[in-house]
Amino acid sequence: MALPSAQPAEVLRAWQKDDLYEKQLADRVAKLLPSQHTSKAIPLCSVIFKSFTTLRDLQTLGEEYSGIVQVDDSYNKLPSFTSRLLSILLSAFGETFTRNLLRNLEKKVERNGTLTPEAQNLFLLMLKTIGNILPQIESVHRAMCYINGGPLQIGKSLTGINYVHVRPAAAAFYSHLRLLGIVQLLHAFISCGQTLYNAKKHMDQMNEMPNEVDSCKSCVACLEEMIQPCVLLCGHIFCMNCCYGPLESCALCRTPFMKNNVVPLMNYYPSEF
Repeated sequence: MALPSAQPAEVLRAWQKDDLYEKQLADRVAKLLPSQHTSKAIPLCSVIFKSFTTLRDLQTLGEEYSGIVQVDDSYNKLPSFTSRLLSILLSAFGETFTRNLLRNLEKKVERNGTLTPEAQNLFLLMLKTIGNILPQIESVHRAMCYINGGPLQIGKSLTGINYVHVRPAAAAFYSHLRLLGIVQLLHAFISCGQTLYNAKKHMDQMNEMPNEVDSCKSCVACLEEMIQPCVLLCGHIFCMNCCYGPLESCALCRTPFMKNNVVPLMNYYPSEF
C-alpha cells in the first residue's frame, strides 16, 4: 500500500533545514577557496551534501526532521540512481547552465553574418527576455507546490521525484501556504507581464531607430543625446558612454569591436549634418 503524500508544509520545512545546513557548509568552504571562486561554494556544497545523503538512498537531515522520504512517481519505490543524480545536478547547476547557454546563443547570433540587423535584434531580445523571466519560472513552480504539494526544486519535478510521509503527520490544514502560493503566483505573473511589456517596448523603440546614426542627434544605443561621439571600425557612431561601456558589438550592424579600436571624434557634433 502506498504511503500518504507529504504535506507542502513538511516539504517546505525539510527544504529550509537542508538549505540552512548547505549554507553553513558553504560558508566554511568559501573561506578555503580563492576570492574569485567563493561564488561556487554554494552549488559545490549542495552537491557534496546530497551526495552523502540522497545519492546513497538516505534521508537528508531536513527530510529526517520532517519525516518524509523521496519516492518515484509510483509512490511505492525509491527513485533510481539516475533520477537522483540528475535531480541533484539540475538543482545545483540548472539555472547557471541555462544562463550560460543563453549567453552563448547571444554571442552566436551577434556573430552570425547571414542574419539581418532586424532579425539579430529580435533574436537577442527574445534571449534576454527568457533570461529575465527565469527567476519567475522558479517562483511559479514553487507557488504551485504550495498549492498542490510536491517538491520545491524544479530538478526533482523534472525527474519524477516526490515525497511521502514515513511517520504519522500532524493533522493540520495548511491554508496559509495555499494563500502564499496564490500570492506568489500572482506576483510571478505580474513580473512576467512587466518583463514582456518592457521587451515589446524596447522592440518598438528599435523599430523606430534610423538605419544610420549621422542623420540623428541622439545615440541609437542608449537613445540619449550624443555626448562625446566615437566612431567604430564599421563606421557607425555612438556616444562615448556606450562605446566604452556595455556595447561589445555595433548596435546597428552587429560587428564586434574592441575597446582599444574605438576612435573619439574631436570637434564633431551630429547637429552639423
